Amino acid sequence: MKARFAALVGVLIGVAAATPVLAQGQACLQRNRMQSWHPINETTLDFTDLNRHHYTVTMNSACRGVTDPRAHLIFHIWLNLQCLPRGEIVTVVSPLFGHTQCSVSGVQANLPFNPGYGTSD
Repeated sequence: MKARFAALVGVLIGVAAATPVLAQGQACLQRNRMQSWHPINETTLDFTDLNRHHYTVTMNSACRGVTDPRAHLIFHIWLNLQCLPRGEIVTVVSPLFGHTQCSVSGVQANLPFNPGYGTSD
């Protein structure tokens, strides 16, 4: 009886943990897997995870200062195992513009980057 109860609890915990990922309907970039980012322009950012998968993150409006090489990002509610959610408020801190805020519009998965692939080296 205890084994069945433990199995049922395990299944319920698994379903509860997977529900945000399944319901989100967009690519899942987890905070604890993020390795680096660079701006494409003021509304589009390229994030790379630990497996070298790239994600295109689009913003609802321009993030002033995000293209400054000295800029860094502050995420307000994005937690370690959570997928980067739509509407996440991001503060961009740059010496040129100070602190500016923008929000995430969407996340799209791209192919992993393979150095040398498609070149004639």
